[in-house]
Amino acid sequence: MMRRKASDYFTGYLFIMPYVIGAFMLFIIPACMSLYYSFTRFKVISPPMFNGLDNIRMLLADQLFMTAFKNTWYYSLIYVPIQVVIPLVFAVMLSYSKKLIRGKWSDWLRAIYYFPAIPSWFVIGMVWIWLLAPEIGIVNQIIGWFGKSDIAFLGIGSDTIIPSLALVAVWKGLGYAMFIYFIGLNNIPDSLYESAEIDGVNVWQRFRNITVPMISPTTFLIVIISISSAFQAFDQHFTMVFNRYNKYSDTHLMVYLYEKAFRFMDMGYASLIAWVSFLCMIIVTLIVLFLQKRWVHYEE
Repeated sequence: MMRRKASDYFTGYLFIMPYVIGAFMLFIIPACMSLYYSFTRFKVISPPMFNGLDNIRMLLADQLFMTAFKNTWYYSLIYVPIQVVIPLVFAVMLSYSKKLIRGKWSDWLRAIYYFPAIPSWFVIGMVWIWLLAPEIGIVNQIIGWFGKSDIAFLGIGSDTIIPSLALVAVWKGLGYAMFIYFIGLNNIPDSLYESAEIDGVNVWQRFRNITVPMISPTTFLIVIISISSAFQAFDQHFTMVFNRYNKYSDTHLMVYLYEKAFRFMDMGYASLIAWVSFLCMIIVTLIVLFLQKRWVHYEE
């Protein structure tokens, strides 16, 4: 094997240098600074002062933080499983519909599914605030047709606020996840389905024994993306709850972090909240990575 020239290595390192510099400047250095600030009293207008474990003691005694922490996990436990399953169902239906709907109609159908992923959370949030509003909201009007009383879906203190936020997030992200699944489904060889059909395998058995195992790498990707989205769901909670009432920051850790950092200017305490949220996301991701060997099947 011919030995590479030093100039080849230099060229390779030169190409990756912008990304390495970007990683250091935009992630590693800010992360290290944030970790240091977590152990300081830093009010922006004055220099950070090291205070040891005082921020951690405050965090453990902070009831608003505990509520936001629980709500973040509650939101994630609802959002992630549904965001993994429902888009797969729609992707399978869209894949089967190719045989029935062709040409421009098929393109329009895909565009309709994907459209909610395009607008910002400010637009989507405002629309859903109106749809879920008591008395005048369309959803409550439909509920009223069945003789049921109005539900304060986004009312503060309501048991439905976190599930409502999670389901709206699923609706917005459905098109994006569905198209990732759709691409994965198109990579499954048709010969597998044709052989199964010849053997008399029904639709459910084909889905369970062929589609699900073959699509498992794509499913794994959606799981990771969904976990990341659930623990970083700032825009939605800020638009649909915090910005409406100008308070109630305990629906999600990211909103509580925002309040501490930019309303109370407590950057040290906010940095600690950021690290707690980051560690929660990393722990869940590592668990999923560890368990993937049991259910993710890669082609050899």
